Formats: sequence, C-alpha cells, structure tokens
Amino acid sequence: MKISNSYEVPTDANTTYDLITDPDVLARTVPGLQSLNPIDENEYEAELVLGIKAVKGRYKGTVKLVDQVLGEEFRLVMDGQGPLGFVHQNMLIKLDQVSEDQTTVYCDGEATVGGVVAGIGQRMMSGVASLLMGQFFKALNKEISTSLRT
Repeated sequence: MKISNSYEVPTDANTTYDLITDPDVLARTVPGLQSLNPIDENEYEAELVLGIKAVKGRYKGTVKLVDQVLGEEFRLVMDGQGPLGFVHQNMLIKLDQVSEDQTTVYCDGEATVGGVVAGIGQRMMSGVASLLMGQFFKALNKEISTSLRT
C-alpha cells in the first residue's frame, strides 16, 4: 500500500526535524501511543492502542530512524503486530523549509499489511493511515503553538 501526503508545520525545518524525532514529543502527539522505549540509538520499542474500528486493538513493534540528514530528511521503518495482523512500513520523511516559520513535511512510502487487517482493503487502510497522520500533525502543530506562547 502506497502512503503519500504532505503537511504544513509552523516552524523552521531544523525545529520541525527536532520535534518529529524527539521521543518525548512523539509520546504526546502520536495518536494512541502508549509507550516508546529506546532499544538502541534511533531505534525504539513501541506500543500503540488504536480505537479505529477497522484496526482496533493493541499493537506492539519497533520504530527505527535511518538514513538521517539532520534538518532535512530521514527514513522511518516500522514493524508491528496486533490482534488483527501485522504491518511493515518504510517511509521517507522530507522537510522543505518554505519560509522562516513554515516547513512542509513530505511523507512518502510503502506499507505492507497482513492478517485480518489486510482483508479490509487498501483504500480503507490508506484512509486510516491518512487519518492517523493528520491527527499527529494537528497535535504537533498544537504543541508548537503552545511552546511559542511560553
């Protein structure tokens, strides 16, 4: 399944990069994230609880940041399993600073799903992925605006 979208973030590329790679920020902004524990440098064990009907359940897996170019891009590799199946995702995250206080984040990658969750169809899974990413970036933007006020 192809995953591709872009999101606007109201800060410069270096700050955006720091925020979207910071485990503490991710713990506050990733929908359903219950834990994110370091395993190795730039690798984490994660537990996620999703309440979305099509993929509802508790998922455990690993998240790894590879091919990092600070302030510009990285590859996000995730593997997870839950009651409805498994997912493997490999996504390139690229940042494009469009102004002093505006960055466009491009997310482009592939996800492979198996088990019951694979049976719900690519269109439905793409919608779920898009919904979760949209919720993440909305929470991230709120986090940024809150920190700018303090």
